[in-house]
Amino acid sequence: MLKLLLSILRGGALLGLVACQPHLNWRATQLEGSSLRFELPCKPDRTVRQVTMAGEALDLAVAGCEADDAVWAVMTTSVQASVDRAELMKGWRQATLQNMRAQGVHETPWTPKHLPLLPGALRLKAEGAGPTGQAVKAHAVWFAHIDGDAVRLVHAVVYQNKTSRAQNDQSADQFLESLKLP
Repeated sequence: MLKLLLSILRGGALLGLVACQPHLNWRATQLEGSSLRFELPCKPDRTVRQVTMAGEALDLAVAGCEADDAVWAVMTTSVQASVDRAELMKGWRQATLQNMRAQGVHETPWTPKHLPLLPGALRLKAEGAGPTGQAVKAHAVWFAHIDGDAVRLVHAVVYQNKTSRAQNDQSADQFLESLKLP
Protein backbone atom coordinates (compact mmCIF):
# COMPACT_ATOMS: atom_id res chain seq x y z
CA MET A 1 0.00 0.00 0.00
CA LEU A 2 2.88 2.39 0.86
CA LYS A 3 4.53 1.65 -2.50
CA LEU A 4 1.28 2.45 -4.31
CA LEU A 5 0.88 5.73 -2.40
CA LEU A 6 4.52 6.76 -3.12
CA SER A 7 4.06 5.87 -6.78
CA ILE A 8 0.91 8.02 -6.99
CA LEU A 9 2.68 10.93 -5.23
CA ARG A 10 5.67 10.70 -7.59
CA GLY A 11 3.37 10.58 -10.60
CA GLY A 12 1.41 13.57 -9.30
CA ALA A 13 4.62 15.50 -8.69
CA LEU A 14 5.83 14.77 -12.23
CA LEU A 15 2.50 15.86 -13.70
CA GLY A 16 2.69 19.03 -11.61
CA LEU A 17 6.17 19.81 -12.95
CA VAL A 18 5.07 19.24 -16.52
CA ALA A 19 2.01 21.45 -16.00
CA CYS A 20 4.20 24.29 -14.68
CA GLN A 21 6.41 24.40 -17.77
CA PRO A 22 5.66 27.62 -19.66
CA HIS A 23 4.84 27.18 -23.33
CA LEU A 24 6.34 30.61 -24.07
CA ASN A 25 9.85 31.47 -22.90
CA TRP A 26 9.67 35.28 -22.60
CA ARG A 27 13.01 37.10 -22.79
CA ALA A 28 13.98 40.76 -22.79
CA THR A 29 15.68 42.03 -25.94
CA GLN A 30 16.28 45.12 -28.05
CA LEU A 31 17.37 45.98 -31.56
CA GLU A 32 20.86 47.24 -32.28
CA GLY A 33 20.93 51.01 -32.66
CA SER A 34 17.66 51.46 -30.76
CA SER A 35 16.99 52.06 -27.08
CA LEU A 36 13.57 50.38 -27.38
CA ARG A 37 13.28 47.28 -25.19
CA PHE A 38 10.69 44.54 -25.50
CA GLU A 39 10.03 40.90 -24.70
CA LEU A 40 9.74 38.07 -27.17
CA PRO A 41 8.51 34.58 -26.27
CA CYS A 42 11.45 32.90 -28.02
CA LYS A 43 15.06 33.52 -29.07
CA PRO A 44 14.92 36.12 -31.85
CA ASP A 45 16.52 36.04 -35.25
CA ARG A 46 17.80 39.47 -36.27
CA THR A 47 18.45 41.18 -39.56
CA VAL A 48 18.87 44.63 -41.06
CA ARG A 49 17.80 45.24 -44.63
CA GLN A 50 17.28 48.24 -46.82
CA VAL A 51 13.66 48.97 -47.78
CA THR A 52 11.94 51.78 -49.65
CA MET A 53 9.01 53.39 -47.87
CA ALA A 54 7.22 56.44 -49.31
CA GLY A 55 10.16 57.00 -51.63
CA GLU A 56 12.70 56.90 -48.77
CA ALA A 57 15.51 54.31 -48.71
CA LEU A 58 15.63 53.16 -45.08
CA ASP A 59 17.56 50.60 -43.04
CA LEU A 60 14.96 48.42 -41.34
CA ALA A 61 16.11 46.44 -38.28
CA VAL A 62 14.01 43.37 -37.49
CA ALA A 63 13.95 40.96 -34.55
CA GLY A 64 11.51 38.10 -34.67
CA CYS A 65 10.85 34.49 -33.86
CA GLU A 66 8.28 31.71 -34.05
CA ALA A 67 6.70 30.22 -30.94
CA ASP A 68 3.42 28.58 -30.06
CA ASP A 69 2.35 28.45 -33.70
CA ALA A 70 2.74 32.24 -34.09
CA VAL A 71 5.23 34.71 -35.57
CA TRP A 72 6.37 37.55 -33.30
CA ALA A 73 8.33 40.53 -34.68
CA VAL A 74 9.51 44.05 -33.94
CA MET A 75 10.75 46.29 -36.76
CA THR A 76 12.28 49.74 -36.52
CA THR A 77 13.89 52.40 -38.66
CA SER A 78 15.18 55.89 -38.02
CA VAL A 79 14.16 58.87 -40.18
CA GLN A 80 15.01 62.54 -40.18
CA ALA A 81 12.62 64.63 -38.11
CA SER A 82 11.56 66.52 -41.26
CA VAL A 83 10.21 63.37 -42.98
CA ASP A 84 6.42 62.99 -43.10
CA ARG A 85 6.19 60.16 -40.57
CA ALA A 86 2.38 59.99 -40.82
CA GLU A 87 2.66 59.14 -44.52
CA LEU A 88 5.39 56.54 -43.86
CA MET A 89 3.35 54.90 -41.10
CA LYS A 90 0.20 54.87 -43.25
CA GLY A 91 2.04 53.17 -46.12
CA TRP A 92 3.64 50.67 -43.75
CA ARG A 93 0.25 49.79 -42.27
CA GLN A 94 -1.36 49.44 -45.71
CA ALA A 95 1.45 47.18 -46.95
CA THR A 96 1.12 44.97 -43.87
CA LEU A 97 -2.64 44.63 -44.30
CA GLN A 98 -2.34 43.95 -48.04
CA ASN A 99 0.32 41.27 -47.48
CA MET A 100 -1.98 39.36 -45.12
CA ARG A 101 -5.10 39.99 -47.22
CA ALA A 102 -6.67 41.48 -44.10
CA GLN A 103 -10.37 41.47 -43.34
CA GLY A 104 -12.23 42.58 -40.26
CA VAL A 105 -9.68 45.27 -39.38
CA HIS A 106 -10.29 47.00 -36.06
CA GLU A 107 -8.06 50.06 -35.43
CA THR A 108 -7.78 52.04 -32.19
CA PRO A 109 -5.44 54.80 -31.00
CA TRP A 110 -2.67 53.32 -28.84
CA THR A 111 -1.47 55.16 -25.76
CA PRO A 112 0.64 52.94 -23.51
CA LYS A 113 1.53 54.53 -20.18
CA HIS A 114 5.25 53.74 -20.30
CA LEU A 115 6.17 55.04 -23.78
CA PRO A 116 6.58 58.75 -24.59
CA LEU A 117 5.20 58.57 -28.13
CA LEU A 118 4.64 61.11 -30.82
CA PRO A 119 0.99 61.56 -31.90
CA GLY A 120 -0.48 58.98 -34.26
CA ALA A 121 0.28 55.70 -32.46
CA LEU A 122 -2.13 53.00 -33.60
CA ARG A 123 -3.07 49.47 -32.59
CA LEU A 124 -5.05 47.10 -34.76
CA LYS A 125 -6.45 43.62 -34.86
CA ALA A 126 -7.15 41.95 -38.17
CA GLU A 127 -7.87 38.56 -39.63
CA GLY A 128 -6.31 37.39 -42.85
CA ALA A 129 -4.03 34.79 -44.37
CA GLY A 130 -0.42 33.86 -43.74
CA PRO A 131 2.15 33.20 -46.47
CA THR A 132 0.90 29.64 -47.02
CA GLY A 133 -2.76 30.63 -47.00
CA GLN A 134 -3.50 29.55 -43.42
CA ALA A 135 -5.91 31.72 -41.43
CA VAL A 136 -4.15 34.14 -39.08
CA LYS A 137 -5.09 36.83 -36.63
CA ALA A 138 -2.75 39.82 -36.38
CA HIS A 139 -2.24 42.08 -33.38
CA ALA A 140 -0.08 45.04 -34.35
CA VAL A 141 1.07 48.50 -33.31
CA TRP A 142 2.78 51.30 -35.18
CA PHE A 143 4.30 54.27 -33.37
CA ALA A 144 7.06 56.85 -33.48
CA HIS A 145 9.27 58.37 -30.80
CA ILE A 146 12.08 60.92 -30.66
CA ASP A 147 15.51 59.28 -30.90
CA GLY A 148 18.22 61.94 -30.57
CA ASP A 149 17.95 64.26 -33.59
CA ALA A 150 15.83 61.75 -35.51
CA VAL A 151 12.48 60.04 -35.24
CA ARG A 152 12.33 56.29 -34.77
CA LEU A 153 9.40 54.45 -36.39
CA VAL A 154 8.41 51.13 -34.83
CA HIS A 155 6.09 48.32 -35.88
CA ALA A 156 5.45 45.33 -33.61
CA VAL A 157 3.23 42.46 -34.67
CA VAL A 158 2.19 38.94 -33.77
CA TYR A 159 0.56 36.72 -36.38
CA GLN A 160 -1.30 33.96 -34.57
CA ASN A 161 -2.61 30.83 -36.24
CA LYS A 162 -6.39 31.09 -35.72
CA THR A 163 -6.75 27.34 -35.24
CA SER A 164 -4.11 27.04 -32.52
CA ARG A 165 -5.28 26.17 -29.02
CA ALA A 166 -3.19 28.65 -27.04
CA GLN A 167 -3.44 31.72 -29.24
CA ASN A 168 -5.28 34.49 -27.49
CA ASP A 169 -5.35 38.20 -26.90
CA GLN A 170 -3.52 37.83 -23.59
CA SER A 171 -0.20 36.72 -25.10
CA ALA A 172 -0.44 39.42 -27.79
CA ASP A 173 -1.18 42.04 -25.11
CA GLN A 174 1.81 40.89 -23.07
CA PHE A 175 4.06 41.21 -26.11
CA LEU A 176 2.80 44.64 -27.19
CA GLU A 177 2.73 46.06 -23.67
CA SER A 178 6.33 44.98 -23.11
CA LEU A 179 7.59 47.70 -25.49
CA LYS A 180 9.50 50.21 -23.35
CA LEU A 181 12.03 53.00 -23.58
CA PRO A 182 14.65 53.44 -20.83
